[in-house]
Amino acid sequence: MTEDELQTRVIQNIRALRKKKGFSQERLADKADISRQMMNDIEGRRRWLTKRTLVKLANALEVDVHELFIPSAQENEKTKGIYDTITQEVVSQVKEAVNKALKNL
Repeated sequence: MTEDELQTRVIQNIRALRKKKGFSQERLADKADISRQMMNDIEGRRRWLTKRTLVKLANALEVDVHELFIPSAQENEKTKGIYDTITQEVVSQVKEAVNKALKNL
């Protein structure tokens, strides 16, 4: 995968989630506490996301950051089930690790 392909995937996922929630670019920008111009530049591929902005957008969209990197069903219908299974397994392992760490406190 190239950097351009990764950027395209992340932007497509942000756009799809934004539309699914019924947000305009302006509404998402406000909710994520970034400028409207920055949101427009991100979706227009004129600016790449910093880690901080990526986290802000994921929080505003109410998703885990890793979900922005997962290929959408539209991108590859055949692998959707595989990615769903992987996502569930990763979330399960993270929860288990967090619970274990909390028990050791």
